[in-house]
Formats: sequence, C-alpha cells, structure tokens
Amino acid sequence: MIRSAIALIVLGLGLMPGLPVSAQSISEQQAYEIARDAYVFAYPIVTMDISMRQSTNVPNANTVPLRAPINQFAHARTYPRAEDRDVVRYNFDTLYSPVWLDISPEPIILSVPDTGGRYYLLPMLDMWTDVFSVVGSRTTGTRAGSFAIVAPGWNGTLPEGLTKIVAPTPTIWILGRTQTNGPADYDNVHKVQDGYKLTPLSQWGKAIPPQANMPTDPAIDNKTPPLVQVNKMDGVAVLGRLAELMAKHPPHANDYPILFRMRQIGLEFRQAVRRREARPGAGQDDQCRRQGCACGS
Repeated sequence: MIRSAIALIVLGLGLMPGLPVSAQSISEQQAYEIARDAYVFAYPIVTMDISMRQSTNVPNANTVPLRAPINQFAHARTYPRAEDRDVVRYNFDTLYSPVWLDISPEPIILSVPDTGGRYYLLPMLDMWTDVFSVVGSRTTGTRAGSFAIVAPGWNGTLPEGLTKIVAPTPTIWILGRTQTNGPADYDNVHKVQDGYKLTPLSQWGKAIPPQANMPTDPAIDNKTPPLVQVNKMDGVAVLGRLAELMAKHPPHANDYPILFRMRQIGLEFRQAVRRREARPGAGQDDQCRRQGCACGS
C-alpha cells in the first residue's frame, strides 16, 4: 500500500514538459523509489521553513519564550522546562539564544562580546539543516569579534575588521548556547547574551533604534509543532513546497545525484509543482491517507 501510495505522488505531480521520452520511460518500481527519495530529500527544508515561519511569527522577542521576529535574538533567560520542545531535546548546562536571519536584502553583522573564557557557541544552519559555520569559544575564541554573514553570490565590500562568512542559503538559523553554571550564574550569562548583537551592514557604525513591534500572520499555525504539520502534508504538498523553496534556497553541489534522479519523473523545480487528475485507480490514495501515509492526491 505504501509503495502504491508513493508512486501516486508521480501521478499527482504530472511530468514537466520538454523532457526526453527516455527520461519518462521508467518502471513503476523506479518511479516509486525516486518519489520516495525525493520526499526524504524535501523533508528537512520543508520542516525548516515551517519552523522558521512559526518561530518568527511574533510581534517582539518578549511575547513567547524562544521566539522572536526575523533578525532578532530570542534569548532564554532561564533553563528550559522538561516539556519544552522548540528544540527536540534541550541541554541543561547552557542558556539558548536562537535567531533566524534573512540576509537576502543585505549582510547581517554578528557581534560577540569577550566572554572572559566562558564557553559559548553560535552554530549556523542553512535551510537544508547543514551546519556551515560556528562562531564560538572552540572555533573563534572568547575575545570580542564581529562577523559579516553574507548571502550566496554577494560580492560587495565589507568594512575593515569584519570576518566574512558566506551562507549557502539566504535564510539561516543560529542556535546559540552559552555556558551556564546553575541558576546562580544567570546574571552573568545574561550579560553575555546581551552582548550578542545583530546589525545590518547599512547600519554598521550607526546607532540602532529600539526594535518596534512587528506584524504577525494569522494564517500561520503557531501551536502545532512543525514536525506534526509536515507529517500531515501529503506527498504532493511536500514536493510542491520543495519547489517553492528551491527557487530561493539552492541545493548543495553534492545534491546532484538526487536532482538528476528526480528529473526522471519530471521534477526539475523550474516551476511550481502542480497537481493533476490522477489516472483511474488512484482512489487507493484516499485509503492511504486515512492510514497516515504521506502521498499525492
């Protein structure tokens, strides 16, 4: 049943025009395997996108714990509760400082304070969930510094004294953590957290006004965990979202094997994935959906 359901993704997507006939002449087994692997390939970036939308859909950095508008840190000021799940499993010897950055308009400069030898790390994840750089005590030391995070293809000029970090995608997630030696250490950690600064390149060296409240989107589901939201999407919806996201966030160079394979079932993502009416027999998809499979319609 699952095999038939995943194969139905291909029926629901429809083949892109212009592909050679030989590229479309594959067996049902091959179509199933490619559609299955395409879904797995899509899962991380679709999950990241939903996570980003939910985490940044707040008016300010104080309304909801560990959530803040884009380009603003959401500092945790105390240890997490056991039931907190914004991160799958928190650790309990650091305070978290997550932030989502949109660097497509211009580079963002991340400044860090001198932590006096205190352990900290600010790992940077691209939209494909790969860590591409880490600013922290083990990589860049504990002295103060400033790092310009730039989008792929940006070729402008940076002021002196900035370390350039090229991000693979124009949206990234920084999951900051700062060593915390128990609740009695909170005040010291808060000073370090408050030293993490984000400045648009155009504002570098200028006084930054306080952040105003940002508008929110009522259409975004702020309560259902992102993984639950993704798991409720059928295969066509997941691959459709993948098509939209790949237009902004290019895949990595080493993703070419799955990209070439997806072309065999017409998935080139040069335009949005579209549904089409499935062939007779596709009604099996309804049964699959009731059983909780991720499949096309």
